Amino acid sequence: MNRITLEGKLLFATVIVAFLTLVLTASALIPTYESYRSTHDNLLAVERFRQVLEAGTQVSAERGPANDIMAIEPDSSAPATERLRFFRRISDQALEALDEPLAVDVSSALPDLQKALADTRDQLRKAREAVDRVAATPLAERRPEDVQAAIGEMIEVIETFQAVVDWHVAAFTSRQSELTAPFLTGRMISDMREYGGRAASQIMGPIATRQPLRDSHVTDASRTIGRLLELRALMEGQKVVSDNDTLSANLMKDVDAIFFGSGLDLVKILIEQGKISGDYSISAVDLTHNYVPTLQPLARLRTVFLNDVVKRYRTQHDTASYRLAVIALITASALAVLLTLFRSIRLHMLDPLLTARRQIIALAEGSAMTNLETISKAPEMRSLFEALELLRGKLDERAEYEARLKMQAEKDGLTGVWNRRALEGFGNAPSEHEEDVCLMLIDIDHFKTVNDTYGHLTGDAVLIEIASRLQGAMRPTDIVARYGGEEFAVLVSRSDLSNTVDFAEELRSHIQAHVIRDAETGMDLSITVSIGVASGRCGANGWRQLIASADEALYCAKKKGRNRTCVFGDEADRDIVEGALIPFRARRSAAL
Repeated sequence: MNRITLEGKLLFATVIVAFLTLVLTASALIPTYESYRSTHDNLLAVERFRQVLEAGTQVSAERGPANDIMAIEPDSSAPATERLRFFRRISDQALEALDEPLAVDVSSALPDLQKALADTRDQLRKAREAVDRVAATPLAERRPEDVQAAIGEMIEVIETFQAVVDWHVAAFTSRQSELTAPFLTGRMISDMREYGGRAASQIMGPIATRQPLRDSHVTDASRTIGRLLELRALMEGQKVVSDNDTLSANLMKDVDAIFFGSGLDLVKILIEQGKISGDYSISAVDLTHNYVPTLQPLARLRTVFLNDVVKRYRTQHDTASYRLAVIALITASALAVLLTLFRSIRLHMLDPLLTARRQIIALAEGSAMTNLETISKAPEMRSLFEALELLRGKLDERAEYEARLKMQAEKDGLTGVWNRRALEGFGNAPSEHEEDVCLMLIDIDHFKTVNDTYGHLTGDAVLIEIASRLQGAMRPTDIVARYGGEEFAVLVSRSDLSNTVDFAEELRSHIQAHVIRDAETGMDLSITVSIGVASGRCGANGWRQLIASADEALYCAKKKGRNRTCVFGDEADRDIVEGALIPFRARRSAAL
């Protein structure tokens, strides 16, 4: 009781000090953890938003190969067909990636996102069907309105996909308002890339069919160009890379020189040509090949901006993680020192005495003792534990000696199998489930002749070999015992007598076929056995009857000439003669 009280006081003091340590660090730990969680969520949000914008770009980029395939004869260009398949596969993969669960908790609006993605896929399927119909029509029979309608369906995919973009903007910025500016800027740059591609697509139908532009084509393309100029004006003076003015300026120069210069000028020239006639200076395929490269500065502008945003929030997240790790490490170190002190006191003052008490009780009760090596290193307790170690060794020697005596009492000294005493113990043991068992009594035929002719050493070798053969043929649950002299007993846990009889006959045949070499004379001996089989139950009430039944069956086998198996019961059923090949049950049916 005093020991428990002392340990309780020690534990109580340790808990109080640990609590005060946690209170002191909580003022710094909690705000740092909140900062870590916030930057972690922001990083996941911007990475997801980048994934969404890249998916939109992939879907938008599918218009390029679709425009090409609608500007050539059906199946006239395998590379163009394969390129369209490739872009479609990339689009599908990009949309499938958006089906993955969000790492940030915005589950309340999740059904709206699923619907937006489903609508996008439906529109993409309709657009592809329209493109495929146009591409399957001979070039001479294609109408500009059909080509432009298919292009419009592809443009509508992006319009539908805007619901996915809007969902992410609303879901993330509603939780973290600081994400509003980078999200809107990223969307604005992506829109610039989309409208840049759309400007050429809106006049692609007439160019592909070499027809003049209609007023609707001119209106749509002019409206798109105007939207591009508005977006460019909004970008004026903005830094794409937050920490690099030079790179931001160079990126905008590339956009102005390559896209707003070469690319957009090419579209304007074709619009002017289409207002007059269908005699365009380049084909639709050439337009795609010449115009798409001018969109690269816009794509690079978007990529650099999003990477910069991700880098910025990753840096914030890493900084918060470092601060949190430092504070957590300091707190953990303080607690570890405290717990180490508590453990040291227990180890060197309290536990040795309590352990010694437990070991003495274990020795008195004959139970196993635990390893005392580490505990015995305590200087104050060294002598006591050395005495316990010595006492344990003596008791272990005694237990080992008793085990050897028990083994000698239950094992046959010559063959190594169980002896008759052990067999009687197994047989008389009460059976929990009262299941039937089978007993085989096996007698070596003419064993006295072997002893008289070759000597007792050869006879012993025969006994050892027969025991080994029997042991090797048994299952782990079967029991092989030397019943006396040249007689063995096998207790088989098989309830089916017919299977046991077949098994006994296999053993008899196997022993008969096995040749035993006499090590003394070098002669080969062929040994046969007689087997009596009976079935019954173990326990005080059934074991004696089972032994008597098996003994009677063995007597029957020896009386009928040996080297055979007999079964206790009606003589017409029990006798299995040597060389019989049909199963026991079949012979019984035949006899009936």
